[in-house]
Amino acid sequence: MFADKTTIYYSKTSAICLTIIAGGIVTAFLIYTKALLIPLVISIFLYTMLAQMTLYLKQNFSFPSWLALTVSVLLGIAFFVAVILFTTSSVGDFLKGAEVYRQNLIATTTDLASRLEQYGITLDQNFIENYLRELPVFDWLKNVGGKLFSVISNITLIILFMIFFLIGSKRAKPITNPAIKEMLANVSVYLSVKLIASLITGLVVAGILLSFKVKMAILFALFAFLLNFIPSVGSIAAVLLPVPVLFLQYNFGPQFFIVIGLLTATEFIIGNLLEPRFLGEGMDLHPATVVCSLIFWTLAWGVPGAFLSVPITASIKIVLSKIKHTRPVAEFLAGRLPH
Repeated sequence: MFADKTTIYYSKTSAICLTIIAGGIVTAFLIYTKALLIPLVISIFLYTMLAQMTLYLKQNFSFPSWLALTVSVLLGIAFFVAVILFTTSSVGDFLKGAEVYRQNLIATTTDLASRLEQYGITLDQNFIENYLRELPVFDWLKNVGGKLFSVISNITLIILFMIFFLIGSKRAKPITNPAIKEMLANVSVYLSVKLIASLITGLVVAGILLSFKVKMAILFALFAFLLNFIPSVGSIAAVLLPVPVLFLQYNFGPQFFIVIGLLTATEFIIGNLLEPRFLGEGMDLHPATVVCSLIFWTLAWGVPGAFLSVPITASIKIVLSKIKHTRPVAEFLAGRLPH
């Protein structure tokens, strides 16, 4: 009897140790191959959305397969082209007024220094003004240009993967595996709802910022659209991003606080009231699981990992739920303690 208990204890300990080792190996593999895996995973999710859009056009508008696919691809290309054009235009407008913003910032810091002197706090105004006048704006832009080159290379890989998926989909047999079907259905619903919610968020943010004539309004609206895909912290970042430009334009005037209040209300209503209503049970993940997955995938893959954290984790959970020995782990990820 004692020997049986010892054997069970050592077998469980061995299983836990092997699991930890396997987790470390998988994590190292994800980090080492992220340059290839990130475009591949993004292309899979984009293909899932593209397939759903194609199916929608075929079922609701009686489009033939080739026409529905062509329209879906053209809409996707038009979206990416519009994003690039809006980004370029917004950055150009900001650079035209860069000197005005610099002078506003110098005036604000000078006023702040004079107010602090009343309380016995002295700042070196000359040092601050010289530093602000010599801000390396163009060096930052060069760094941004380098980042854009990396983004363009990733987009090229994504397009290549998408082409292979589209070509292969014509010869592939219908999916019959229940786990894969459930995974694709859940991911498709999540991405569709997120896409619509993000579009609404971007349009509302654009309307707010344009009505107050905020510089780079379209660019900030684009960021709000993209950041809405990142759970929890995305909405906070979307509100905080325009703060420096708002400060440069309005200082701490009433417009500053009105715009911040409207942006906060928009993110709260869409993220906490509308999205949960349409997602229902959503991806069946506990909020703590969402936060932990966000941290893990951000550490492993950076910003792309933050965008992909929820659909990847939900897909892994579905696979785990279909395997008998890993089903308790799937229940734990959903916030239900296994019996």
